[in-house]
Amino acid sequence: MIPPFLASFALWTALLTLARLHLGIANEDGSHDPATPFIIDNPTLAQAIYGRLSAAAPSAYYTFSVPESTGIRAMLLIPEKEHQSGFRAYITLFGPGFPAAGLTPAIHPAPLTIAGRNYYLIQSYVPPLPEAGAYRIEVRRDAGSGVYCLCVGTREGGHADAAMRARIERMLAEA
Repeated sequence: MIPPFLASFALWTALLTLARLHLGIANEDGSHDPATPFIIDNPTLAQAIYGRLSAAAPSAYYTFSVPESTGIRAMLLIPEKEHQSGFRAYITLFGPGFPAAGLTPAIHPAPLTIAGRNYYLIQSYVPPLPEAGAYRIEVRRDAGSGVYCLCVGTREGGHADAAMRARIERMLAEA
């Protein structure tokens, strides 16, 4: 039997490695209308989607479909500077096999560093999705305003080009 500490350490190591390698995407305009969510074309591809929430735009919506019960990962990160200034947010997953009110993974803020940048890992959903179908993720502001990073997917397959990295850096600098 693996001691809980070692199992937890192995999971965190795997999550950090995957988060560092995600394809970066800047969603500067947000997806604040549930009728027009940001479409994640391939939820198995590891992606780090950066967005902003505020009192005027308290939620952002993302959607994707899977053809069968699929293992994906969904994580919410908040840059350390944003977290220290009081920005709080969380994710809720909706779709087949989840309760009508959605599934909100446990919130356990944990500091971490990815590629030299400090974040707080707020939530993580790791189990396979229960069924085939269309899913939605809502990122909701709890307090303050700021930039978040929604990470989805497990399969590495690309990296952001220089222009996209610059857009992400600009979002993080303006926050």
